[in-house]
Amino acid sequence: MRKKNAPRVAVPAGKAVSKQDNGLYDDIEAAWLEQRPDLDLAAACTLLRLERANQLHEVRLQEISKTIGLQTGELYVLLALRRSGKPYELRPTDLFRALLVTSGAMTKRVARLQEGGFILRVSANDDGRSELVRLTAKGLATADRGITEIAKVVESVTEASGLTKAEIAMLDRCLRKLLSVKTVRATKKASRLAATG
Repeated sequence: MRKKNAPRVAVPAGKAVSKQDNGLYDDIEAAWLEQRPDLDLAAACTLLRLERANQLHEVRLQEISKTIGLQTGELYVLLALRRSGKPYELRPTDLFRALLVTSGAMTKRVARLQEGGFILRVSANDDGRSELVRLTAKGLATADRGITEIAKVVESVTEASGLTKAEIAMLDRCLRKLLSVKTVRATKKASRLAATG
């Protein structure tokens, strides 16, 4: 149940917004404000909303991937190759670094995509011992279909949310600032508490 003084999210009239999600995070923020008024947790609650927005986006990507007949991770490989430009090829190490996955995970994705006829493994010109992963015509068409569907879904979500181009640009600038902070260590006291818990 919502507390009397819980902060509310301002929603423009007529815009599609998940009241359930907004209410949940409003309640979390209000509860912490009541229980620990000494802490400023507004940014933490914003990060929770951001995490939820990402989860919803991942579900949309899974649906697109399923429609195409791929797993999401496999679609990511095709998209990475497509955006690399002609001849749409990359070294496996470049792929797993770009997609932030392990080399083992990338090996499995590449194997499945090769079995499906989406990619080829070819020798690198500069080193006969190295391999490149290259899109086939089927892989190129699938990547183009995937990115087109993603663009349509993102456009629909943006329209439904009511976000303006200026707001999206501001959000992007804010996220860049957050992403510039790579590591923040827990305090020594918190680490000791965790070790004894």
